[in-house]
Amino acid sequence: MSETSSSSSQLPWRIKFIYGLGDWGTSSATVARNAFWFVFLTNVVGIGPAAAGTAVLIGRIWDSINDPLIGTISDRMNTRWGRRRPFLLFGAIPFGITFFLLFYVPPLDTELGLVIYYSFAFLLFDTLYTLVNVPYIALTPQLTDDYDERSNLAGWRMGNSILAALITGGTFTLLAEDVFGAWFGGGMEGIRWGYGVTAALWGVILTLPPLLLFKYIEEPAHTPDMGPIRPLQTFREVFSNRPFRLAALIYLLSFTTVDIVLVVFVRFLIDYVRVPPGFDNLLLVIVLSIAFISMPAVIHLMRRYGKRNTYIGSMGFMAVVLFIMAQVPPGGQNWMLVAAVFAGLGYGAANAVPWAIVADVVEEDELHSGKRREGLYAGYLVFFRKMASAFAIFLVGQLLALSGFVTSTGGRLYVAQPDSALWMLRFLVGILPAFMLVLAVMTAWRYPLSRERYQEIQRQLAERRAVRREP
Repeated sequence: MSETSSSSSQLPWRIKFIYGLGDWGTSSATVARNAFWFVFLTNVVGIGPAAAGTAVLIGRIWDSINDPLIGTISDRMNTRWGRRRPFLLFGAIPFGITFFLLFYVPPLDTELGLVIYYSFAFLLFDTLYTLVNVPYIALTPQLTDDYDERSNLAGWRMGNSILAALITGGTFTLLAEDVFGAWFGGGMEGIRWGYGVTAALWGVILTLPPLLLFKYIEEPAHTPDMGPIRPLQTFREVFSNRPFRLAALIYLLSFTTVDIVLVVFVRFLIDYVRVPPGFDNLLLVIVLSIAFISMPAVIHLMRRYGKRNTYIGSMGFMAVVLFIMAQVPPGGQNWMLVAAVFAGLGYGAANAVPWAIVADVVEEDELHSGKRREGLYAGYLVFFRKMASAFAIFLVGQLLALSGFVTSTGGRLYVAQPDSALWMLRFLVGILPAFMLVLAVMTAWRYPLSRERYQEIQRQLAERRAVRREP
């Protein structure tokens, strides 16, 4: 068993605030990628929806090993800066550069060439995302071992994450198409340059949070695991952890649902509901603002009723909201404003509660394996998160292609779609996500790590450590 020093249970607000800022860059990148990149590929670059989805899926092949691998390496890292912070320092600037590459339009004339370029750009971006995000996530269970304090950390993190998503969701396409795009003369070329400049600006911003974390967050002392890396054996050990299996499924269903909605939400609003220009940004701002404002309430619910019960209640509510949203008729933009308020309440919980749940599986693993493997578990979770995104975009692309969805190069302009494509947009925004959330609630019902069970695990670990310290 690796020697650990007991991490402080209660953290000062300054540490929570700075830790929460660490998700700003990855959240901004995730929202831009999930909400706007598919629209960018199909309605700015002009790639067909099936080919756009395939470009993402190709980039995920490398994900089968890189997330757990980076997590495992970070568990074994032994430097004067700690185990996680070196990744934040050296990954920050390349992370920002690769984000820019996602929204740059290369001078290629064929769809095949564009698919190859964006597959490669996505592969580079995804690798740097892993280098920054996996060590960051591993800090959650490392900074505190208190059940409720981890809920607080998840709340601070998701509060900053949602604020970053709010700014990105409300301004990214407006800057790209209406500000910088117009500055470059409008039209197809102007919009393409607008996206490139906006992505470059975002790329600079993405580099700052990892550097702040490196400077101000000190890792509690842990003796790194210096044993050999055995991927297959480690895989079996990780997935023999029943709480992790259930938590990972909850996590996967939650974020796949969020990603599917994000991928098609803009086109659903423009092509089906037929909202006026800029209204799609307003709705995104409302959803994310309500999610941000409601975060203290989500933390309070987790502390009072436990993480599992809070998740079950909030996701059941969210499933109903999404199903109703899909029933809004064309022209029903006022109904969408009402739906956006309720969707914001569910969106905040959908982001925060799964992270608070999965942080506790590390102690369950330590009880049985005798090892502290925060990085390994963080690696698998980031893998699931990105696979959720890849599956969402691939599935959306294939289903929209089958429905006859019409692409263009006009950005967020209205595009007349056949009835089959409009029905598919409704299905992907409301019906399919609601069904997936029902499955997530059924999974959460079986999740065994209550507050009482977690505290019992902590007691057993404390007794074991005390025995080891005896002469």
